[in-house]
Amino acid sequence: MSQFDQIFDGIRNSENYEENARLLEYLGNIIRENIRRISESEKNEIKKFALSEMERILNVIPKAKNYREKENLFAYEDRLLMIYTVLGKPNESAEAEFELIKKLVAAVSAERTLENAVDEMFKLSKIEKSDVDKALAIASSVKDDYQRSMLYRGINEYKEKIKNMTAEARASLADFTATEMERLLKNPDTIDEDGETVLEFALDVSKCYADDRLLGLLEKAVMLDKNIIKFFAFETLLENKRNVSDETVRSLAQDLKYALFTKRALDKCGKGDLFPKELDTAEYLAKSDLAHWLTYPTELNALPDEIELLGVTKIKGAQYHVFKYKSDSDNLGDDLKNVWLIGWSGDDGGTFSNFDKLSDFEKKTSEKTLKHIVKKLIK
Repeated sequence: MSQFDQIFDGIRNSENYEENARLLEYLGNIIRENIRRISESEKNEIKKFALSEMERILNVIPKAKNYREKENLFAYEDRLLMIYTVLGKPNESAEAEFELIKKLVAAVSAERTLENAVDEMFKLSKIEKSDVDKALAIASSVKDDYQRSMLYRGINEYKEKIKNMTAEARASLADFTATEMERLLKNPDTIDEDGETVLEFALDVSKCYADDRLLGLLEKAVMLDKNIIKFFAFETLLENKRNVSDETVRSLAQDLKYALFTKRALDKCGKGDLFPKELDTAEYLAKSDLAHWLTYPTELNALPDEIELLGVTKIKGAQYHVFKYKSDSDNLGDDLKNVWLIGWSGDDGGTFSNFDKLSDFEKKTSEKTLKHIVKKLIK
């Protein structure tokens, strides 16, 4: 019996492909680290599993009800190909396997028409208005807002190449983005999750090509009571030398998810004095750093329910704030939910948590507990 059978069985019986992709990411890391210890029979079982799952999602992709579901399937496809590849070179009789992989890759590519158009556009050394308009024509034909957001995600991925666009090309992109924002902001109370995704990415990347019309719409967006939208509008307005209200700054500064990034954006534009003085502390900003990191889908996928400082230490000249936090996130096993876990924020970028239980590291005093955590987890 393979040591991976339990994971395989769980995945085979699940239609949560987002979670399946995360499990395969974890599995891929294990395989990479232990490839020399995995027997040939186990490798064959893993490969057999990957191929059977490729067959499954090849049939599921056309049945997905929206593009968000398809995107989860694409991520799962990517992890399956990674698992298959990391096991080593296929044998000479693997022609049927190659045909299956080619079929799957082609099926995914056929679905990702907008992403492909953006990729093709940014391959050009000089991007004319006609080149941008080709991609925008595809975006205009897409009705699914989550899929439309792929336009702005792609542009963000290639933002260093926006300089290759002519002025007319940037103007066309700005006009399209402004029209998109007008559509969504017309009824702000009815913006759904997919609409938020479009605005989030559009507001972020539009800093690279914003014009007066677009900036005027950003001034409306920054007033929305949704900090995920408010932050990117705020940042783009700042970088385009537009004023932002004290109320906007305070709202973002009081949100642990955005506090540190708000402070950094203000500092970058020489307006750090606008950040609320009572929140401008090393502890609060470090807490914001860890809390934001924990919101990533690969971590808690949410802010912690509670978070408290355990102590501050220095490691090789860098200052680390060590915290304990609690969460009932579905990303945690039942044994980790609503118990104190350990995480830290380092001013050298070393922010991390491996969901270690505080109870496993506690000593008789808080000072000894902190030293033990540093010795065992951070150093």
